[in-house]
Amino acid sequence: MFQYRLKKWNKRIWIAKQIPNEVDDYGRAKYEKPECFEMNVQPISSSNDMQEFGENAKQIQRAVIEYDKYFDKFSQYDLAYLDGATPNGETINGSNANYRLLPPRNQNKVILLYFERLTAK
Repeated sequence: MFQYRLKKWNKRIWIAKQIPNEVDDYGRAKYEKPECFEMNVQPISSSNDMQEFGENAKQIQRAVIEYDKYFDKFSQYDLAYLDGATPNGETINGSNANYRLLPPRNQNKVILLYFERLTAK
């Protein structure tokens, strides 16, 4: 029953892994084809998170994922598609992404993923 309650909050998100040491003709990082995942991603709300991210706290979302299932799957600077964004129709991997991953944090049996909203330049 507890597992069901957790899964009902899961959302479909896509994550495009950054290809290490590869850049395009303009010097921008290259990304693999986005992969779909289902996980519970929520805006941060704890006072510790709010203190850590300060005025950027409204631009951060967090997911708590299983260590065994996702170990070594995500990295800093990978791109994410949250809040209804999808990779559908993009010609360059990552061009529709609206978040990027901050460094994943291992926590015993779970991993904390923090997503920072990308802002238009």
